[in-house]
Amino acid sequence: MKSKTIKLGVAGVDSGQLLICDPCYIEPGFAEQNIDSQPIPEGEFSYRGICQLTLSGNLGGQLNYPMGHPGAGVAFLSGFGDGLYEVFAEIIEDPDFGERVKRVWIELIPEEE
Repeated sequence: MKSKTIKLGVAGVDSGQLLICDPCYIEPGFAEQNIDSQPIPEGEFSYRGICQLTLSGNLGGQLNYPMGHPGAGVAFLSGFGDGLYEVFAEIIEDPDFGERVKRVWIELIPEEE
């Protein structure tokens, strides 16, 4: 199958972490949610939940839906912290559907570094 690589753009980071999720789950004020000192469930889909996950020593992991099952997203530390990170996609030509994104990756630490 024929493929090509394209640069989609850059992801700006100001919190030292990145999130992969369906954008329909992000509400206005997401970063301000759950800012009180109450304990939060492990893997909670909130800004505090993401911080708890990425600072736990695992460097990242699974975020859960409100009922506790996995799939809400995946969060991880971003290479060397804050900055701009390049995002690339491998595009394939599917005979039935045309061009499709096969794979996406984020260049967190370039090879030369």
